[in-house]
Amino acid sequence: MNNQQKLTKRKFLIRLGSSIGSLGGASLLNSCAGLSELNKLGELGLGAGLSPTLLIKPQTIVSKLMPYFPYNQSYQGIAGVSFADPVVSMVPDAEKVRIGLTTLAGLTGSSQQLGGRCQIACGLRYDPDTRSIYLKDATLEDFNLNGVNSQLTSGFKGIANNLGNSILEKYPVYSLAQRPGIGLLKNMNVTNEGIKLGFGLL
Repeated sequence: MNNQQKLTKRKFLIRLGSSIGSLGGASLLNSCAGLSELNKLGELGLGAGLSPTLLIKPQTIVSKLMPYFPYNQSYQGIAGVSFADPVVSMVPDAEKVRIGLTTLAGLTGSSQQLGGRCQIACGLRYDPDTRSIYLKDATLEDFNLNGVNSQLTSGFKGIANNLGNSILEKYPVYSLAQRPGIGLLKNMNVTNEGIKLGFGLL
């Protein structure tokens, strides 16, 4: 190798290191994406052995769920319940994503409604055919209507139990189809900051 080849290689390595330091590997994985675009999609980085990682933030999941809320459902034609304003938090110890929803319920045709809260925990699944991440095994953790005995809310609670099948598990919360060349998904973990994906070549 002559001096010119060594210099060229040295310059390449310097630029490579600079790119990793400034963008956490993002420029190597998607040189055309600006920082603002990456913030919308998630945070790219490097894991052990310089393998690419991607952090899907809670606000990204919220943005995917928002189009399907408010979700309104009738109970036996005499009452209705509405679920709205999804809030997403992470439960790393259980590898779960928790969805909190504002609840409103009342008799059909009445302007008086009772407010409350609904909380659902979900696992994660990856669909390799669509390269999308979905919520799964939605479990109702909490449901209440302000000032109403829990025994009187069983019908509304049943509707909340079906939110998983109706909404949460039905649509992807993230798609990797928009990230060609990032590699094969190797692992998926719930952290305090969001869902962390790890990739590899094989």
